[in-house]
Amino acid sequence: MDSNNEKEQSPPEVSREIQFTWTETPQPLKEIIDSSGDLPSVVKMWQEKPSTDSSPLLDIHKPLLLYKELNGVKVYCKNVTSVDLLTGAQCKDDPIVVIPLGYPGWFRLIDDRDKPLTTISNVARIMPKKILSYKQVTGYIRDQYTTNSNLAEPLHLKVDIQPGILKVLNVKEDFVRYTDHKKIVKRKLLRCLVCKTEDDTNVLLPFEVAGMFYLIEVRKSTSKHINIENIGYAYNIKDMYTAGLSKGVILKLLHGRPPSKPCGFSQILKVCDLIKDHTVIACTISENKRLLELPVAPVPLFVKALNYPHFDRHQTFLDTLKFMDKSADGYANELKVRHNYKVDKTARKEEKESKKDEKL
Repeated sequence: MDSNNEKEQSPPEVSREIQFTWTETPQPLKEIIDSSGDLPSVVKMWQEKPSTDSSPLLDIHKPLLLYKELNGVKVYCKNVTSVDLLTGAQCKDDPIVVIPLGYPGWFRLIDDRDKPLTTISNVARIMPKKILSYKQVTGYIRDQYTTNSNLAEPLHLKVDIQPGILKVLNVKEDFVRYTDHKKIVKRKLLRCLVCKTEDDTNVLLPFEVAGMFYLIEVRKSTSKHINIENIGYAYNIKDMYTAGLSKGVILKLLHGRPPSKPCGFSQILKVCDLIKDHTVIACTISENKRLLELPVAPVPLFVKALNYPHFDRHQTFLDTLKFMDKSADGYANELKVRHNYKVDKTARKEEKESKKDEKL
């Protein structure tokens, strides 16, 4: 009986769908953003003749949370194959790969004849600050289960170190106790380069380890007697742009996440434009969230939610906001794919003026 009363007295379930009230007059995104002040804000694409059928709405027609405004240069590229490079053929009319300057990947110039270092001993001879390990290599990491033990010689694990950025710390020569893949404990005198991975794990890399190692940053104290002129470097896209990246340059992605959408990605990219984009990162306000990057342009037109502040405690809205807090920056800086490549003359002009200002 009591349980029945509890059921009757429980509050009705709150609808997951937010009932927004929209402005009657559609506006371009720029006008909405300027009038809203600080983001976030809620909009929906305006439809002159809203669909009357019951089919699901496309993501762009759902209520969108405008979260972060972006103003910056993007590098527009086309995929190139090794055959294209050998034959000099023109890039195919494939989708465009767009690289934001904040993309956390590393490239090398394809016409750069400098070679990477091939052994850890060669890296140790130079002792740079940072390197890019292009291939998987074998090294040793401290066994976390014995890290806080009182062992005179800590136990290490012999593991595969995945490709990535390594911060070079120092050289160590000592006996190393370790377990191999058969869990057998061994002890060996090793001369190693001590490095730190991107997740702050210290690794020991024996001098004899072979791989492909590109310089990222050298120390100011590097001896003038050490010739580093013919050693290959890895660059991020922002540094390349600052140094004067131009159309026609061909890059190879050495390390970084490829585009999430299929585009025949070849890792070799030819720069076809550098454009200053004005966009905003948005997300569908729904259970199945979808991230979007919308151009701040005269079209399309949007309507704004008038009663948005009243729903700032609605669970669906809070979930969307929390999702964007975690995901927006990463999405803003990842490689994008564009199928319609039309350059706005205004954007091209703004990009040129921006470069002049930077030089001044």
